[in-house]
Amino acid sequence: MSEAKRILVVDDEPDFAAIVQDNLKKEGFAVEVAYDGVEALEKVTANPPDAIILDVMMPEKDGYAVCAELKADETYRDIPIV
Repeated sequence: MSEAKRILVVDDEPDFAAIVQDNLKKEGFAVEVAYDGVEALEKVTANPPDAIILDVMMPEKDGYAVCAELKADETYRDIPIV
């Protein structure tokens, strides 16, 4: 049996992140949550996910900055970001 695909949900709204997390888990994905851009980058570098669901407006570092940083790094640039 293959391992579940990992998705990182990044959103500063805990309720929204929980809803997305629950729905993805129901579909068989392994889900991790980050609540701001800095935490998201830490989680990506520690254990890169298969895909990222990324909010735009967040404290610390917004989604645009996180996306730009990941796409500028050849190690992470191929991770799909929604």
